[in-house]
Amino acid sequence: MKTTITRILHTAMLLIPVAWLMPLQAQTQEQIDQFNKERESFYNEKLELTPAEQKAFWPVYNDFYNRKMKLAEDERNTFDYSFKNAENLSDAEINSNLKKIRDLKEQQVQLENEYYQNKFPKALPPKKVLKLYGVEWEFRRHLLRKLREQGPQGDDRQGGRNRNNPPPLSLEPHCPL
Repeated sequence: MKTTITRILHTAMLLIPVAWLMPLQAQTQEQIDQFNKERESFYNEKLELTPAEQKAFWPVYNDFYNRKMKLAEDERNTFDYSFKNAENLSDAEINSNLKKIRDLKEQQVQLENEYYQNKFPKALPPKKVLKLYGVEWEFRRHLLRKLREQGPQGDDRQGGRNRNNPPPLSLEPHCPL
């Protein structure tokens, strides 16, 4: 039971950044570069990284992040395909896709274990590796605030919307949670 809850929490942590990056798929390279620059600046400040730590950390973190996003994208695509085509798939195909989704979730957990236990500690002291978990969550909240302020068209909504009443989130099924 505890393992299942842990897996669900890990999956949720991985899918949140995917939801934010979905709109970036159609963005220009300049906008993607701006996102990466903002993320790097945010992490550098919050983790209080020295120049030497930055040099060691960012190649490792970027590799981790890219691999994590690829696994999450594969999971999302498998789920979306299965969900949209459920009526036309055989039970064997559905079971195969469900197994693939579970395998991808397991790979995400293994990837996180590999980096947090083995690779990040080679680039950062243990306290900063621990702090990295919190900084990732802080950055996600930072992005959510920005998205809410910008509104659906990227317009600044601070002056026109009650900040205590953010726009509703889409309920379209994009993940099996």
